[in-house]
Amino acid sequence: MFTRPLTFISTTVNNFFELKAIKQLEKSHPKLVGFVRNRLGMQDFLGLPLTLLLIILVINLSMLSEIAENIVNSPGMEHLDSSVSLFLFHLRTDALAKVFYYFTQLGSSISVAVAFIITLLILLFKRKKDYIVALLVSVLGSGISIYFTKLYFHRERPLDVAYYTATSFSFPSGHTAGAIALFGIICVFLSLERQHIKWARFWIVLDIAYIILMGFSRLYLGVHFVSDVAAGYLLGSLWLILAVCVLEYLMLRKRKKKTAASTTPIS
Repeated sequence: MFTRPLTFISTTVNNFFELKAIKQLEKSHPKLVGFVRNRLGMQDFLGLPLTLLLIILVINLSMLSEIAENIVNSPGMEHLDSSVSLFLFHLRTDALAKVFYYFTQLGSSISVAVAFIITLLILLFKRKKDYIVALLVSVLGSGISIYFTKLYFHRERPLDVAYYTATSFSFPSGHTAGAIALFGIICVFLSLERQHIKWARFWIVLDIAYIILMGFSRLYLGVHFVSDVAAGYLLGSLWLILAVCVLEYLMLRKRKKKTAASTTPIS
């Protein structure tokens, strides 16, 4: 799955380990250099792909933590939230607001639950056990995190500019987190299915457009601050990354089992 995007990085890493200084370091510290080489290798998912995913995961957590801290302590974040909300409020038109209002209902808890169940049933029918585990990690993990994070921060919504009244707490945005957690993992599944690549690309583009527009619709309708939406994207992508790690690990384990079975001599 990650081979093409990582080719350049892999080549650069290989060239790095061929440097004279690194070769000398390897002679004196073979275990250390060997460990780093394995973590940056492209032999399987547990090398460079997992390392990069973990780096992204740490960056994601750091950004999410920074936003959460600023929600509590930063006047600058409060000013940014208010400025963006007022700017979009003054740009709002009744016609476009109605369009986004109906669109944003696609990200409601009921709509996401229906899409989740349909996806789950399709995967059950196709017997994609690894995909099912990844789907559960991404969507359920995101949903549970959103629920408890909202309860913890108790942040009120921007009621002065809201197009309609939303009853739950504001931070983080559940619509955006759900969009990237569910439709992001669906994009991953589609990218792995090579039989119908043209249709897969079409649906991937559609899913990405949905994810982006869902976040914008929440801002345009004035039911979230920009920090809510940013945190929703980060939290959703956090669980998406974890789901991809789990999926790739399960697929790697399956490939190793097949390889071991094929090389086992028949007595």
